[in-house]
Amino acid sequence: MNNSRSVFLCILFLCLAAALPARGGKEKAGTEMPEVRKNIVEKTEEGEAAEAITTLVQVTGRVRLVGSAPITEIVITGPDKEWYVSREEDCLLRELQHRTVTVEGYESVIELRFANGRYAGQRRELKDIKIIAMDQVE
Repeated sequence: MNNSRSVFLCILFLCLAAALPARGGKEKAGTEMPEVRKNIVEKTEEGEAAEAITTLVQVTGRVRLVGSAPITEIVITGPDKEWYVSREEDCLLRELQHRTVTVEGYESVIELRFANGRYAGQRRELKDIKIIAMDQVE
């Protein structure tokens, strides 16, 4: 009987010891909670979300398919940049994979950032594209 009582008390004290830190305490004067960063869309002075500027460009490069099923994207890879084709219009270029094409469309550049706010590069997207030229199939 004495042994079971001591086991019970040990378990009771362990449960209490585990629950005490969770109760917390009062904050000391002069201490502040650290700032928590959130992914927030940058807003202009008027309070509207800032959108990427679009420009009309002519792009020449090789058509590639990137990603894995079920989410794949068409990319035009030029000598120094890559352009992602919008999902609405990638059906125009899916049949032209591994071929060099020249297209015209509206380019929007989106700055990418990591969760901690560090710069992660740019993503260039093409919309409203028209095929101007393509290499011949051999």
